Amino acid sequence: MDKKLKLAVIGKPITHSKSPDIHQNFANQFNAKIEFGKDEVTPDTLETWLTDFFKNGGKGVSITLPLKEAALNYADEISDRARLASACNVVYAKDKKLFGDNTDGHGLITDLENNLKVTLKDKKILILGAGGAARGIIPSIIEKKPAKLKVANRTKSKVLLLKKDLEGKVDLKEKNTIFEAGDLSDDFLLDDSYDIVINSTSISTQTGESIGLPKALFTGTKLAYDLFYAAEKTAFMQEALAGGAEKISDGWGMLVEQGAESFKLWTNLIPDTSRLLEKPID
Repeated sequence: MDKKLKLAVIGKPITHSKSPDIHQNFANQFNAKIEFGKDEVTPDTLETWLTDFFKNGGKGVSITLPLKEAALNYADEISDRARLASACNVVYAKDKKLFGDNTDGHGLITDLENNLKVTLKDKKILILGAGGAARGIIPSIIEKKPAKLKVANRTKSKVLLLKKDLEGKVDLKEKNTIFEAGDLSDDFLLDDSYDIVINSTSISTQTGESIGLPKALFTGTKLAYDLFYAAEKTAFMQEALAGGAEKISDGWGMLVEQGAESFKLWTNLIPDTSRLLEKPID
């Protein structure tokens, strides 16, 4: 790989992103030359940015909030993972076409199963939020056949649309999974206990504010997992600990593992993630 690969990560906010450092670590493992940019892009400017990037020799781009659903429409072809998720977190050029994929679910499951040693089969799982981040992980979670998966969102109409979309693509009976969708009311949240609670909303990371969850939500919870990573415990992680969750984790492992999967798509090289998992980038 003599020619320098042009890569990037886009979203808003984006200044906090560690993706350039992660992918430079991966490239260094193979003495590969990359140029990894970091640009703030909004849904309004997404199409123009992507057109310019690929026209000017771009190879691959990581896509983060709030662009994951909109980016799906830009690719010439999309993977089954992106189709099932109705969201896209990577677009790359290959054979004069643009391909859209979603590596978020792969990253989460790899982190949960391989790194945190958590199994999802027959578990009760709650996901908070119904945006592109939630869409990216739900199909992969359902593949693991949890007993029940609930998705709760502040705006009920949005989560009901997600449920309808998913039921048109996945045979939940075949997976032996009960799927429920509702709002963030105590009635909906507290009529079950959960083995795993996953936060896919960016509220606590972007603002530091509490999501306002009832303490009783975490009674009996084995793992509370925030999809977002931060140097300190996120507000969600603090709430989970205060509510009695046995273990908490941020999304650093997921970010590294989904990044490794994206790097493989771009380069056909499979990086070792172990060092980054042991020592996160400051």
